[in-house]
Amino acid sequence: MSNSPELVIAITTVDTAERAEELAAELIRRRLAACVQIDGPITSHYVWEGKAERSAEWRLSIKSTEARLEDLQRAAHDQHPYSLPQWIVIRPADASAAYAEWVEQAVRPDPGISP
Repeated sequence: MSNSPELVIAITTVDTAERAEELAAELIRRRLAACVQIDGPITSHYVWEGKAERSAEWRLSIKSTEARLEDLQRAAHDQHPYSLPQWIVIRPADASAAYAEWVEQAVRPDPGISP
């Protein structure tokens, strides 16, 4: 294991499997994420506008780098169906060096691909 401060995992949720698939595909296409894992449906309990709510959601775990995080967040929020999306960023203390290098290479902007 190697200390990999560049690796980030962003977590968000959406309301349908289709939206999860669309968002994941777009983030990969734009090279903002190396990998997006989708879990769901999950059940979320929360308070919204003063009322207890319960809904099915799909959770996206998005692997990227610190260098791409600002663009990743902007793109995810621009395409997000919620007015206030969950956006949690985890910075792993340790990750395998080989995996961190793969993530870094996968999200490196390609001058031949327009976003």
